[in-house]
Amino acid sequence: MQGIRLIAQYAKGIDDWGDFIKYVIAIGGNAITSAHALSGLSVEIGRLARKGDQILVTHGNGPQVGELLLEEGRRLALLTAQTEAEIGLEVQESIEKAGHVGKVAIVITRALVNPRDKEFRFPTKPVGRFYSKAEADIGRRNGHVVRKLIGGYRVVVPSPDPIEILDLEHISSLLESGHVVIAGGGGGVAVARGSNGLRYLDAVLDKDKTSALLASRLHADQFIILTNIDAAYLGYGKRNQKRIARAAVAEMEEYIEEKEFEPGSMLPKVEACISFIRSGGNYAAIGSLDEARRVIGGRSGSIITQ
Repeated sequence: MQGIRLIAQYAKGIDDWGDFIKYVIAIGGNAITSAHALSGLSVEIGRLARKGDQILVTHGNGPQVGELLLEEGRRLALLTAQTEAEIGLEVQESIEKAGHVGKVAIVITRALVNPRDKEFRFPTKPVGRFYSKAEADIGRRNGHVVRKLIGGYRVVVPSPDPIEILDLEHISSLLESGHVVIAGGGGGVAVARGSNGLRYLDAVLDKDKTSALLASRLHADQFIILTNIDAAYLGYGKRNQKRIARAAVAEMEEYIEEKEFEPGSMLPKVEACISFIRSGGNYAAIGSLDEARRVIGGRSGSIITQ
């Protein structure tokens, strides 16, 4: 029945849905390096909120936390919380300036992880900008793991998989009471359970994985990833690249097997969408933040369904 409803709604336009829709909208950290980038999405959030839709916004923090990590030398767990609050405030201000939204709440979110995750021994997530060899040497002397990648050197940090969202009940309550909620920023602050309670771990969680987990746990209708790329592509960067306009989960899994998506870039976004739909979700999309309304409306980006 859900599949029939989804196909019918897609044909007549998502704007025509009678019942309220629960959205989880994930914004890439590289896509929100300027306040202007958020303006179109903020107007769209206002429009959806006026209809009574429930909206959870998440965001990345890779560029921002990477700069702070090298400049300040503070614990990564604290820097994650700091950027979660700072970027969350920027998103909140943008939504409120766009108007027509009654209540906006920021939730500093903690995500439970496995402290024995292999990422803590072999970190893989690049953060911050590219560095010269001299800067990379300084970073290594300061205790950072620096790797040479295409384009230069970057700091890499642990990025374990989120297992559970500890603040889920609070987020759900705010959504039910009519708030637009900003949560899961930067993937959330990584925590583990120990004999003395919770302890914070130095990691940067993948924002897309945390967002997909939130979308699944909240039983969202739509999971939208907005980034600085307009869609997922086959043969990306090649002369014959082809945009994936619409695909089923099974097709996307085949493309993953064929290594069509770049690790650390499009691959985690596609995997997050698949995870959401495999967990019972109906509709996921990947597209450009600049085309937010069209992506949310199913008229741009890459649409992934059951």
